[in-house]
Amino acid sequence: QKVLRNCLVSLFRSGEDSARNYLFRQWERIHAGQLPISDFILTGRVRSKYRSVGPVQAALARRLAESDPGRKVRHKERQPYVIVASPGRQFKLKDCVLTPLELLEQWDAYAIHATYYAVKHVNAALQRCLGLPPFNIDISNWYDSCPKPKKRIRHWPINRTDGNTAHISYYCISDVCAFCGKKCKIRGYTRVSVCVNCKRDRQSATMIAMNCFRIAQSRALKAAKVCAKCNGCDESSATFGREKISNSSSRSSGVITPLANCTNIDCPLIYERHRARENGIESLALCKTLDLF
Repeated sequence: QKVLRNCLVSLFRSGEDSARNYLFRQWERIHAGQLPISDFILTGRVRSKYRSVGPVQAALARRLAESDPGRKVRHKERQPYVIVASPGRQFKLKDCVLTPLELLEQWDAYAIHATYYAVKHVNAALQRCLGLPPFNIDISNWYDSCPKPKKRIRHWPINRTDGNTAHISYYCISDVCAFCGKKCKIRGYTRVSVCVNCKRDRQSATMIAMNCFRIAQSRALKAAKVCAKCNGCDESSATFGREKISNSSSRSSGVITPLANCTNIDCPLIYERHRARENGIESLALCKTLDLF
């Protein structure tokens, strides 16, 4: 609704070029993973009985009830869910549906299905409005001509204990400099890379890296203080998404669930703390690449 409203405002005020540029920016943000998870949450009403398999929210409700009878969804209750990416071109929605909390906890194994949301939800609503006279705009042509940026590398502890498999990108290295954005040669395994030219300016690189780490920590601490006032628990930047350390190898084996003392998916702070936690891991990796820690 927000994208449709802003697109119509741009169309009536500045014309088709302004509306197309606005949609290009929004599509790029969707595919780049720059939007919060709360923007992708869908809700659907669940009935107690269906003649056939039923919609995706019904499949999710059955899976939750089978795993825990106490989580059985009541009749006509609305179930929130997200659609995640699945390998291959053909996929079934019932196999790609998760609760928002499951996606936050298993951030290393799943990703938002950007193409599904862009085509089935954003583009479908735009086509119903902009495809009418006098505009007669073909949104699919605009979407096909829009450049799709490369998805950002995620920074989250890989869960090595359960049966879930992390994305293959988690085992790949980054060849893009974190400062200048240019490709560079790297040695060994690293999630954050810094080119030779940026490493030569040691003072500037150190200042930028420490500033990123400070901003990430301050954002996490600010959100934690708000949570502490609400739930009455002792909250800090380290109480969200704590890592599990394996006793045998002394390595991180994922995150402790639940992620925090309060995991209300209707509260926007849980998504803010999740993004701040990921930014903190990324900034810490950048500092370790420069041998600051």
